[in-house]
Amino acid sequence: VPRFLMCNLAFADLCTGIYLLLIAIKDMQSRTQYYNYAIDWQTGAGCNTAGFFTVFASELSVYTLTVITLERWHTITYAMELDRKVRFRHAVIIMLVGWVFAFTVALLPIFQVSSYMKVSICLPMDIETLLAQTYIMFLLILNILAFIIICSCYISIYFTVRNPNVFSSN
Repeated sequence: VPRFLMCNLAFADLCTGIYLLLIAIKDMQSRTQYYNYAIDWQTGAGCNTAGFFTVFASELSVYTLTVITLERWHTITYAMELDRKVRFRHAVIIMLVGWVFAFTVALLPIFQVSSYMKVSICLPMDIETLLAQTYIMFLLILNILAFIIICSCYISIYFTVRNPNVFSSN
């Protein structure tokens, strides 16, 4: 299970690399004359593609890191209960949900929920409509929640490992 989850994280990192490569190529092509290419880039398919990759990658990465943390917490907390082990089948289903979620939120700006065209690095920074603002706030709150879950799990893991008799249910 941990290897499977790490492979998902590696794929998310690869997508981040693709995004950065697209931005770097565009930067090299328009080195000293970006102002001549800015509108075409931001309103073209390249910016939408780059934006899709970065949102997909970042959301899949955050989701996967949260799942990895929860799996580690569960494994440490219930180390002596072999019947409570996270099965590969469950991990596949959990990650499938994450892929569908990341794919969906990355597609939304292409379908006018927000827009990748507002900034030259193709991030969904459109705040002109209530729907676009809601989209950005939703992602922000979700990422903050993931951060809180990750921190809470690692604090719990720390105390469980430090003093297993007090903090562990086993």
